[in-house]
Amino acid sequence: MKSHAQVVIIGGGSLGVNLMYHLTQEGWTDIVLVEKGELTSGSTWHAAGLCPNFNGNHTLSSIHEYTIKLYDEILPKETGLSSSFHKTGSLRVGHDEVEHQWFTNILSRANHIGCEMHFVSKEEASVINPMMNFDNAKSILYTPNDGHVDPTTVVTQLAQLSKKAGAEVSNFNRVIDINILPTGEYEVITELGNIIAQHVVNAGGCFSPQVGAMVGSYVPLVNLQHQYLITDSHPDIAALTKELPVTRDSIAASYIRQEGSGILIGPYETRGSKPWGLDGVDWSFDRELFEGDLDRLMPWLERCMDIFPLFKEVGISTVINGLITHTPDDNLLVGPAKGLRNFWNLCGASIGIAQGGIGKYLAQWMVHGQTELNMASLDSRRFDHWADKTYCTTRAIESYERMYSMAAPNENRPHGRPIRVSALHTLLSQKGAIHTVNTGFEKPSWFATDGTRNETLTWGHSEAHEVVAQECAAVQKSCGITDISGTAKFRITGKDAFKFLDHLSCNKLPSKDGRIGLTLFHAPNGGIMAEQTISRIDKENFLLMGAIGSEVKDYQWLEWHSDDYDVVIENLTESWGGLLLTGPNARKILSQCTQEDLSNSAFSWLSCKTIKIDSASVFAMRVSYAGELGWELHMPTWQLISIYESLMEMGEEFGLKDFGGLAFNSMRLEKMYRAYGAEFTEEISALEAGMERFLDLDRNFIGADNIRERLSMGVKTKLAFLIFDDQIPAECFGNEAVFDGDNLSGIITSGAYGYRVGHSIAFAYLKPNLCIEGSKLRVETSLGSRNCHVSIDPAYDKTNEKLRS
Repeated sequence: MKSHAQVVIIGGGSLGVNLMYHLTQEGWTDIVLVEKGELTSGSTWHAAGLCPNFNGNHTLSSIHEYTIKLYDEILPKETGLSSSFHKTGSLRVGHDEVEHQWFTNILSRANHIGCEMHFVSKEEASVINPMMNFDNAKSILYTPNDGHVDPTTVVTQLAQLSKKAGAEVSNFNRVIDINILPTGEYEVITELGNIIAQHVVNAGGCFSPQVGAMVGSYVPLVNLQHQYLITDSHPDIAALTKELPVTRDSIAASYIRQEGSGILIGPYETRGSKPWGLDGVDWSFDRELFEGDLDRLMPWLERCMDIFPLFKEVGISTVINGLITHTPDDNLLVGPAKGLRNFWNLCGASIGIAQGGIGKYLAQWMVHGQTELNMASLDSRRFDHWADKTYCTTRAIESYERMYSMAAPNENRPHGRPIRVSALHTLLSQKGAIHTVNTGFEKPSWFATDGTRNETLTWGHSEAHEVVAQECAAVQKSCGITDISGTAKFRITGKDAFKFLDHLSCNKLPSKDGRIGLTLFHAPNGGIMAEQTISRIDKENFLLMGAIGSEVKDYQWLEWHSDDYDVVIENLTESWGGLLLTGPNARKILSQCTQEDLSNSAFSWLSCKTIKIDSASVFAMRVSYAGELGWELHMPTWQLISIYESLMEMGEEFGLKDFGGLAFNSMRLEKMYRAYGAEFTEEISALEAGMERFLDLDRNFIGADNIRERLSMGVKTKLAFLIFDDQIPAECFGNEAVFDGDNLSGIITSGAYGYRVGHSIAFAYLKPNLCIEGSKLRVETSLGSRNCHVSIDPAYDKTNEKLRS
């Protein structure tokens, strides 16, 4: 075994071996993969090998599509062997109207992936799978290119190709410890010797938390037992001339496919699921299974008998009960580990065979610094220590038990909540706030009224629609207040603070004390890494505000680039809370609580200062993401309730009302304000996002050269603002398909109903030739096709008169 390597990958399952192969494709071949047993001996060897394209996450859908291509096309071409992929197709069966709306939304998103997917009737489904009973189905979605694969076969082939390219595999060799050296390299201590590595990848599967602990890295995943069974042969199945498709049914909560002349059935029981190894998995656990527990599965197996009648006629030959990893949101943990350089996570896959292609994108990330996909939903830094063992276990159980449940955008499940709260959480809940969660943080979404206490699940307009309209009207006509504590907040101080931020920022920093600027941070290859609102206190003191979902990632980006600068980076996210007071009466209300001159001449738009509210010091910013006159008010969390109650008391005569995130999102879209994670993502730059006026290319900053190159060559996609021309009650949620006639021409990033303007609105990335005023387009939504057109201007207050008032 080598004593030095560029990369050490710990774990020889589907993910680790896929990464090894794809790193060699990127030109990195100085690799050692260390596996404590044989390749695939963790969860990979006993996996059912399913590869579906049905997925609500655009990034994962792209990964699944590539994975199928890898197994069915690329591997056969490179090895000269026939494909081991069983392209059986798949059927997804739904049973109610909300599920049908969800399927319609998935179908729209699938347009961008390139996989064929369409609805079929019960009669058509019965031809595709003649063994299934579809009598009770409402909706059936067919994906012809889905299928399944033998996991061991494809992993072995990938390993052989990797070794041929120069990578090494060290089997039966456990990693005992990892030391971080003063050089920044890692000393990986194994049973067979030590390896000095520039990069280490934690692909340890169910052992990943223990591997991460070796370097102080927290890995939030939980192992659950998952069972599937294989039946004896049945003559009717043996007589088939074509393999049956994989079929998934939400009522049975199971996948069903052909296995030889028998049936393979895997239920995801919707209650009574079984976590295991919560305090760690013994290192000797290798190619092991648990005893079958069919009693736990019986309610779902009985449903399978109803929809697959032949199941009643055969015995069970084998029960597979093995460990599968689950994360709190059931997405992979991929990318840099918090607080470390060149230590990467690649773990947490609950369907790791289908997601093996993630190795391609992590390889891009490691080699080039970013990927061709938006990795935010998979970035392991979306979690931090707040996602403790109890939270992870509760959410993992939820993920497992809802594997085949329908989804709805207004679903608001309680599992593991609350875990991160504002100081106002209890008070606002008492006032009727319906909180939703973002990165563990509870945020008010809307406020229940006497007439509307809750909402039914739907992809259309719910009962909350009119309530949110009232909240927006209050902001527009009088004044509204909302809790903005769930914002990432950083203080940058030191003699190099200006120079440091100037190196990161694509926009000029505020040149005067007490001024505010909006900027983006880019990677060297031009991708947007962060959006920040920067307040200049003085040349050595700045406050940054960004998205709560990228708090850890943004802090790490600042930290990674601070080595050559005399600066101190302080994370204020948990210690500071905030309020937005916004609307035409905001100045009148705030004037009741402070002696500060709030006039335009003394406190103009995009300015900031510390003011006294009552007797408390509050950092006030003259900005409003809602697009009205307003101030953001930031303060230590212990002041928040007092300041909120004071403003509510003083504001009563001026019509002050609470409003939540649904109203807030509607109003920011009306103003054509972008959002990080939606319009701003890592695979595009400020140019594609239409942020030219926030770009200063006369100076050098990280990513400037790449952006100049994009500018000279022209971009392939451009952000556009869409105004809908009909009143169909279905909004866009992101990733829906946009068509110019019959031509797929773009992808939605976010959308909402614009209550102040009386119509739906959305952002979309389009082909640049369509980004002109009035371009007529069509969007496929959950309730069908909707017509819209491109608008160059915001839908509300085009000249910013209200903001400047």
